[in-house]
Amino acid sequence: MTRSILRSSVRRFPPIARRDQAIERLKRRLRLLSDEKAELQRQLDEGHKEWRTAFVERPSFQSRIHAERRLTQLAEETGAPLSGVIKHGKFHVYDLARSYGIEPPVEFGRWSDPRDIAWDDLPDHVVIKPAFGTNGQGVHPLRRSADGWQIVTHQRTKTVEELTASLAALVERRKVGPPFIAEEFLDEDGTGDRLPTDVKVYAFYGEVLMIVLRRPGKFGEPAPKTPFRVIDPAGRDMTEIETGSLLDGSLSFPKNLDAIVDAASRLSIGIRAPFSRIDLYGINDRVRFGEVTPRPGGSAWHGAALDRVLGDAWDRAETRLKLDIAQGLDPEPGFGPVVAGQ
Repeated sequence: MTRSILRSSVRRFPPIARRDQAIERLKRRLRLLSDEKAELQRQLDEGHKEWRTAFVERPSFQSRIHAERRLTQLAEETGAPLSGVIKHGKFHVYDLARSYGIEPPVEFGRWSDPRDIAWDDLPDHVVIKPAFGTNGQGVHPLRRSADGWQIVTHQRTKTVEELTASLAALVERRKVGPPFIAEEFLDEDGTGDRLPTDVKVYAFYGEVLMIVLRRPGKFGEPAPKTPFRVIDPAGRDMTEIETGSLLDGSLSFPKNLDAIVDAASRLSIGIRAPFSRIDLYGINDRVRFGEVTPRPGGSAWHGAALDRVLGDAWDRAETRLKLDIAQGLDPEPGFGPVVAGQ
């Protein structure tokens, strides 16, 4: 009893009382922090579960495309041999497309050095293009003017010397690689002042899932500023698209959409890759070849639902391709049955 009274009396001394109060506050703070830790751990576990479900356990087109870009970059950095249909240049792909009955634009000439381009012999509308290059570098859709050439959709005139110097500079900086060709300008509406509508077909080893229509405004304009439309192979608008770019449901698609889908499907099998974006044009009811893009740029994010659909298509396409290779198919791009000149 005496000891209890003594202890109670000591606690009433100011220093001891303050110590006890501080200890109690620290205990309350510790309990709060413990509760916060438990909640944060719960959120972390839940977030990890959602992330695992979203990007690891389920098919994902975005994950696939970014992995392909990383592997390609590593191959370039280490000097490993490149694979894929574009390793021999754009014009080799032209020959491949032609073997499947898909005609590229008419060629007017080919030169190993841009300084040798026969400008005076070219038609008044023409496209200059290098065999090697990305992101449209070195590609010039041109129309002849009184004092030289103008980029289609632009008004500034460039002299032959300026055009030649800019192409030569790109070669020197290894941004593009020869040879260079002059090819037909695809005049979709007959005005000669507009670029044709890009029909970008997302093909998965024979299966077409999505088509992106894009009618460029000015040449070189960033894609996010260019309206586009996303349709399925039947021409129906695809919903649940998430994008920061401009969607325009009024963009018309070619009347020969069925032929375009068929051509892309057949060519994607010849490419021998689970996924290829094949750029085509529907000009005067004819399917014309543009290019193959194995790893399209941008974020590749179209929304969770579509990402899953395209990712699943990629998985299934890779399985079909591996099965065909196991049964004797040559894994290298295979030319089709069409004989040149027929």
